Amino acid sequence: MFINDPIHGFIELNDLQSSLLELPEMQRLQWIRQLGLSFLSYPGGVHTRSSHAIGVSRVAGEMARIFNLPVEQQWLVQAAGLLHDIGHTPFSHALESLLAEDHMELTRNLITGDARFSFARAGWIPEVLRRYGVDPEEVGDLIVGRHPDPILQLIIHGSIDSDQLDYLLRDSYFTGISHGQIDLYRILHTLKPDHLLGCIHLMEKGLDAIEEMLVARDHMYSAVYAHKTGRIAETMLLRAMELAVSSIDGWYEMIDADLLSCIRRTGGVSAALIEKIIFRQLYKTAFSISSRGEDGLRQTMTNQIGRMSRQEIEGLLTERCGFGPGELIVDMPIDVLTFSEPRLQKIELPVLRKSGERSDLYAMSALARVLAEKESSHTVFAVYTEEENVGRARAVTETWLGI
Repeated sequence: MFINDPIHGFIELNDLQSSLLELPEMQRLQWIRQLGLSFLSYPGGVHTRSSHAIGVSRVAGEMARIFNLPVEQQWLVQAAGLLHDIGHTPFSHALESLLAEDHMELTRNLITGDARFSFARAGWIPEVLRRYGVDPEEVGDLIVGRHPDPILQLIIHGSIDSDQLDYLLRDSYFTGISHGQIDLYRILHTLKPDHLLGCIHLMEKGLDAIEEMLVARDHMYSAVYAHKTGRIAETMLLRAMELAVSSIDGWYEMIDADLLSCIRRTGGVSAALIEKIIFRQLYKTAFSISSRGEDGLRQTMTNQIGRMSRQEIEGLLTERCGFGPGELIVDMPIDVLTFSEPRLQKIELPVLRKSGERSDLYAMSALARVLAEKESSHTVFAVYTEEENVGRARAVTETWLGI
């Protein structure tokens, strides 16, 4: 089977990939947007989890081929790349916090047969894998980061892995963010596996390409993944779902459109929030604290919040404002005590110099050092509400924080 992909061109799928792609768990991903509600900011960003999964499978296979791994290991990482997102909830990451377990663990259980979705023809993934000589347990271990072979693991789950390489290219292409472009094949051909040490080296001649990738990643997080409009919409969606979740069985295995319909049918505040999202009547920011600068504000917030959860803070501020449920929403997109994006942390990528010596990436690249130390630009705490309620919500929040 051939697929014409806008990122990787013509992709020839092997028999295993073709068989997996026909399964309902994979077809479901055709109806889940890769970037959740980011299309409200970037109208072109409506590509699917399915297209990303195919891309990851392609990149993983290319890495394994360039590393001269055996064909059976190439098929193993291609299967892991294709299946790595099957446990994703509707709207991608927006609703993950409502899952009883991490979506990666759910993905692993779906692959091994320890869990299954309830829709028709579901549950055949382990049988298809075994038919082509691939162990479902190995695939699952790769996806959750517990595979014993470090080279295979780094292809699927590492500092420079097939997932990141595809999503940076794909998301930047569809959102129109040119700074997200990276030189994929320069990177792939300058990575060198070291089976003795159990690591992947970067050849010195690939340093420029990796620096370009790190810049692209930083820019994509600031410009797209943490975009204010997307954050507001997804926080409204999360609040609507929190209020409706007890009335919706099996929501995590639905597609985007079906879940929206279910939430709307529950009525009340949840339905009202969904209507606002659909017709782009989004809440406004009453108060926010950024990850960049505002050190004093962040410290004040940390001291005031203590161990309070987002829901507790939201309830307190809603009551003090005299608002009804869902009329004020608190957004804490990351741990407020960390103020950092996990995917922007320091990466482990030793550099193999032309002399044959090994060196640290950060010793070789001043740009990499700067990016590792740089505060990424995103919101760490925000309060959203209707435009007419902004003044009241801001005043109450500032009073609560003592500023």
